Amino acid sequence: MIHTERVAGIPVLWAEPGEGIQRKLVIWLPGFTDNKESVKAHLADLAAAGFVALSFDPVDHGERSHRTTRPIADSTSGRFHSVTDGKLYRHFWSILAETAEEAPLIIDWAVEKLGVAPAVGMGGISMGGDIAVTAAGLEPRIAVVAACIATADWLKPGSIYQLSAPNPVIQAQYERYNPLTNLARYQHCPAIAFLCASKDPIVPPDGATRFVEALTPTYATCPEKLAVVLESATVHQMTPAMWRNSLHCFKRYL
Repeated sequence: MIHTERVAGIPVLWAEPGEGIQRKLVIWLPGFTDNKESVKAHLADLAAAGFVALSFDPVDHGERSHRTTRPIADSTSGRFHSVTDGKLYRHFWSILAETAEEAPLIIDWAVEKLGVAPAVGMGGISMGGDIAVTAAGLEPRIAVVAACIATADWLKPGSIYQLSAPNPVIQAQYERYNPLTNLARYQHCPAIAFLCASKDPIVPPDGATRFVEALTPTYATCPEKLAVVLESATVHQMTPAMWRNSLHCFKRYL
């Protein structure tokens, strides 16, 4: 059964594991323009694996999209402009930063109201994975991250989509939270696995690889907790193998 709630105005849904199972939380977030309902099948799999599985609508997505005053959303439909629209990337960093900032609040609520253990897992698809990696640098209770077709470099060099110039506020969010340039935030060594598509033209996998290489000295005593798994001959799509590897990561490190 899927349960719904609002946590400080944030729409949340979650699935429960069977009775008598230790309550460990995994937060799983959707990709860009998708909503929490789009990952219900993943939540069901996580619950079947014994986790309390939770998702919520990222900033400007799902039930929150019609409330936005930002120009990336169409005021009549609430849907996003094409990803080639130059307005998009002016705000994409804000979506990542602001949603990552909400993760501690969601974890606080889940610990108090759902009785989950304080060490949690987090992951997601594309944008959702970007948010999870960012949140792990802000919240030490995030013990494991599985990031599918995601990156740790918000600049995404080599992507077919070019970033438009941010305003000063959004530039400050990038400087404060971009994982690759804020390595000191990961000194608590959460387990982080990137499940990447080797031929991804939208989110090139080298952003994940450079992040892992840069953090290797920090993880000297636990190198197994950093990984980039490349799926050959695949483009920007979530695959069954990526999902199996994500489940494996949560089972291993939670």
